[in-house]
Amino acid sequence: MAEVEAPVILITVLYFIAIIAIGYYSRARLKSATDYYVAGRQIGSVVNGLALESTYLSPASMLGLPAYIFILGYPFWWAMAAIIAGMPLATLLTATALRKYAPTSFADYYADRYNDQRLRWLIGIVVVIGAILYITLSIVGMALFLLAIAKVPYWIGVVVGTVIVMLYVVWGGMIATSWNAAFQAVLMTVAAVIAAIGIVVKLGGLEGLNNAILTSAPKFWNTPSDAPDVPHLLSGTWIAVIGWFFVWHYGFATMPYTVVRFFTVMDIKTARRSIFWTTLFAGIFYVALQIIGAASKYMIEHGPLGGTGKNAVEFLKGYMATYGVGNWPDYSMIATVEALQNPWILGILCAGGLAIAMSTAAGWVMVVNTLVTRDWGELMLKSKLAKEKPILVARIVSVIFLLIGLVVALNPPGLVLDLSGWAFVVIISALGPGLILGLWWKRATRAAMWTTAIIMTILHLFAWLRAKLVLGHHAFFFLNDILFGNKAALITPHQVWAIPVGFILFIIVSLLTKPPEEEIVKKYCEELTKEV
Repeated sequence: MAEVEAPVILITVLYFIAIIAIGYYSRARLKSATDYYVAGRQIGSVVNGLALESTYLSPASMLGLPAYIFILGYPFWWAMAAIIAGMPLATLLTATALRKYAPTSFADYYADRYNDQRLRWLIGIVVVIGAILYITLSIVGMALFLLAIAKVPYWIGVVVGTVIVMLYVVWGGMIATSWNAAFQAVLMTVAAVIAAIGIVVKLGGLEGLNNAILTSAPKFWNTPSDAPDVPHLLSGTWIAVIGWFFVWHYGFATMPYTVVRFFTVMDIKTARRSIFWTTLFAGIFYVALQIIGAASKYMIEHGPLGGTGKNAVEFLKGYMATYGVGNWPDYSMIATVEALQNPWILGILCAGGLAIAMSTAAGWVMVVNTLVTRDWGELMLKSKLAKEKPILVARIVSVIFLLIGLVVALNPPGLVLDLSGWAFVVIISALGPGLILGLWWKRATRAAMWTTAIIMTILHLFAWLRAKLVLGHHAFFFLNDILFGNKAALITPHQVWAIPVGFILFIIVSLLTKPPEEEIVKKYCEELTKEV
């Protein structure tokens, strides 16, 4: 492998200095617990929209999407369509209503809508499970970019990335997290666009790009139902458009680390406008990632790294073996850009990769430090320390969760896309129905909230583990062998069957149990969704 060049180190160091400076100077605006938890509800639409993009689109997007295109050999242009269609739905489903309600914690709405403060425990447990996995994948993403591009040993990258996130979250809370996330959104989008442009130029323009793609995958532009080497039912057909990617972006309206961003904005109009900026920048970002992923196989096989005609898969496996870490598909995007042999583009890509990973990690840390400090410590346990010194306790909680993520990241259990997929689906299948239906359906009940959250968390954990450990792949339907024997391989991407099952379970239990109090429905359902 080539030695790291000065521009890569320079750009990476400048990025670190910038985000540390933003975190440090955010301390001056930190006057109360509300400032720490929700940035004093003073974030504007542009900053919030950009922060939403960088927080929601984790390393699973920047590393995972190009890697998935590389592995399967078809374009996922419907993923781009889904993000553009799915994100604005957040304005309708949750953004406006929740800003009108103005909670502080992700658990607030559940506790009030279902008139049960004990739900703070349950919501917190489910969110903490997801947070640990997301923080871990973000730390892994930081380390991979530092390792592959800046040639920093993996374990050092894990430590450095964690410590820097720790600094600005501890110093500035949600204020620092918001401004840093906005800066990181611009950086990661620009990095992906520059890398994509560099690839197009290297290949001789759009016609050259198309020829390169068809050289590696002749059926690349065919419809999903004609995708090459993908014989399974769901992820290789048009069903994937609805069953996978639209569901993936439905989660934008229900995931804790995006939902809490609506708590930070100035007013309802700002919440709505935030979605415009998120969709615009996220759409540009995804187009760039699709170009990188589409060209990845050709660039690796025919570029100066792999050598003409060298098998890209074998090259990547050797690439990873050199550094002693696993999960070679996550490297396909980095290796593709490295094939350009341009240190300035590599430096920008490294900073962009660090940006998306750090933003997601910080967003999740803010979710859990609020839940643990305010919901569990102050409201449920009546802790004097949490009540009198909430910022101190929240800072301690932040450090603890980042250290847990650091330890797990030193020996990560799977691809970054695997980790985020499991955490993502377990949260939106267990907690998503209670949030969406709580706002929009008068009949949603407390019993349904408890039942769905508990059953879907346990069921999805069991289903994912059984598919992974028994059937051999996390995406297999967990009853595949029982229902079909060895005759079929039913693929359900990231187990997305759990989302409709969660909604159906919630609706059935609601219809069979005691209706909620009329006063509660009026206050937390009818009034919040009026004129939305």
